[in-house]
Amino acid sequence: MSEKICVSCSKPKANRTCSLCQAELCKSCTQFLDEGSFSFRKTVSEDLSHSTYCHPCFDETVAPALADYDEVMERAKKIYVFYKTQRKPIPLLKRAKERVDVKNCPDKNETLLRLAFFAAEESYNAIVDVDVFSEKMRNKGFEKSNYQGSCVPAQIDASKMYWDRDRFQEE
Repeated sequence: MSEKICVSCSKPKANRTCSLCQAELCKSCTQFLDEGSFSFRKTVSEDLSHSTYCHPCFDETVAPALADYDEVMERAKKIYVFYKTQRKPIPLLKRAKERVDVKNCPDKNETLLRLAFFAAEESYNAIVDVDVFSEKMRNKGFEKSNYQGSCVPAQIDASKMYWDRDRFQEE
């Protein structure tokens, strides 16, 4: 009976395989990717949907995608949010043609972040006409809320925004 040898460290303990190149790996040489690493993306490519990688495949395929994902997430956290009920004028430069919808979120903050992430993916810096609402779900004596939201991604001129001075004063 032949033992499997790790292609990275040459130890005879290979009990895993790289999901992309099918190389035999031991546990200490395997790069693991968490299941929710790309959870905000609408679609995840086949190469990024696995959980185990060798070092070269991880560095070539997964690391650049993770860096891009993290950069989009940072932009999403800085996006301007304008609700449907807001009456102040917005200096719009460009507005997307289609609305973005999000369903089945556990709370309002995640719903807004998902909407902002989709806008940031398309290089917008704001979401306008935001409408977030919840739906109560009852299961025998337990109750939970299921949040849904929609918006229109937009590009605004932030330098022309009128900000309330009182809003930023410390109390």
